[in-house]
Amino acid sequence: MSPPAQRNLLPVLPLQRWLVLSHLTVLLLPLVTLLATGALARDLEQQTREDLDHQASLLALHIETEVRHAREDAEFSAVHPPRGIAEVAQPITQLLADAKQLTLAGFRVVDDRGIVVASSGDGVGDDISEDDEVRAALAGSTGLALRPRPTQGSRSQSLSSPSRRSEVRVFVARPVRLQNAAQSEILGAVVLSRTPREEWQTLWQMAPQLWFGALAAVATTTGMAFVSGYFLSRSLARLARVGGRLAAGDLGDALAQVEGSQVLEVRALAASLRTMSERLRARLSYISDFAANVSHEFKTPVSSLLGTIEILKDDLHAPDLTPDQKARFLDNATSDLQRLSRLVSGLLRLARAEEGSERRRIDLSALVRETAARLDVPVSGTAGHVLGNAEELQSAVTNLVENGRTHGRGSVWIELVPHGFDVVDNGVGISEANRPRIFERFFTTARDSGGTGLGLAVVRAIVVAHGGTITVASRAERAHAEGAEGDVTETRFRVRLPAA
Repeated sequence: MSPPAQRNLLPVLPLQRWLVLSHLTVLLLPLVTLLATGALARDLEQQTREDLDHQASLLALHIETEVRHAREDAEFSAVHPPRGIAEVAQPITQLLADAKQLTLAGFRVVDDRGIVVASSGDGVGDDISEDDEVRAALAGSTGLALRPRPTQGSRSQSLSSPSRRSEVRVFVARPVRLQNAAQSEILGAVVLSRTPREEWQTLWQMAPQLWFGALAAVATTTGMAFVSGYFLSRSLARLARVGGRLAAGDLGDALAQVEGSQVLEVRALAASLRTMSERLRARLSYISDFAANVSHEFKTPVSSLLGTIEILKDDLHAPDLTPDQKARFLDNATSDLQRLSRLVSGLLRLARAEEGSERRRIDLSALVRETAARLDVPVSGTAGHVLGNAEELQSAVTNLVENGRTHGRGSVWIELVPHGFDVVDNGVGISEANRPRIFERFFTTARDSGGTGLGLAVVRAIVVAHGGTITVASRAERAHAEGAEGDVTETRFRVRLPAA
């Protein structure tokens, strides 16, 4: 029973449409980030604070100048005390009202006790000395405060209205300080307040200046999405057609049209498909050759067995075979069955070797010495650690040693080298004609003695599956140093494996 298909919550759309949507989403991300994180709101509040601080500084400077001039013009006596901020702030009430109309900010002037002496609206005479910003200003520093404000009425106004829609109001207080040679006197403070612009209101009011740039950005983004989608979808469509042809068994050179794609990933995928196609060709060729070899190797013993069975069946109806003849036929059948059994076992070992298995860090020196002790073969040198399968490597060493004993008919020994080993014998050697074929499946020069031609093929499959290499060399050496006559042929199988 097939598993239920997973429900896809996303719609199925063409690639170009996905690219357009993704590009437009990326285009809108900065705006979404500004609104979602409150960064735009904080920036608007900061701008409002700075504007109010600048206006408060100018107003405080103006009042300070007026007080200084008033004191210079007055006659100082017990009857005429020095003029304070209340005397000069009252005449600037109209100035504060006009400034409110222009800046949409509220203006108040307080004396050194925190009493409002002038205002752009109501509240003259109010005591606001407990407000944090006023307290800081009367202490000689700039006071800042942020207070919530009711928004029931302002929220209903249109985005284009000059009235602010924000939920907070910013308050800034600056001290009015009279500086002279003797001391610095705090006369009072100016307190300004204004509501910052709300985010959506700001964006709406900026729209007339931004619409052309936004339209150009959207057009550019959409155009880039369509162009990239065209090249990408065209390459992917070609790749899909090529994949369909490969799936249908067409292993021709159909990948050439996508290997020149402008999309790097499509080129890489095409290269991977070419590698897969070449491996598939090689595997199909291997299977074809393997089937032909198996058919050839099995054909002779199977035909012999069929002939023996026919002869024995005929003898049941018309006995004319002697007991010795029957025994000979049965011995031949047994020999053929044993050969078939060896072939099947060898094919199974070859299949397992080509399939590969789990690899681990292995001390190759210890493994080879253990196998050589069991086979009674001398070992020299050190090999180090490799990444491999112990059972398969033991099988490779055993097959090489047995091959040397069977075909070399001389002494066999093993020489360990870094990350590999050499199996050497000083037997009859390998002819130049046979040397290129010794790793082929079913190739053997000892067929009469029961050889299947699969031993060295299994060894090569094991070594290749481990990512290593195996080579063979056979050379003749003069043996006069040992007092022998003629030449001694040394055959050396070199196995090299990747280091762990």
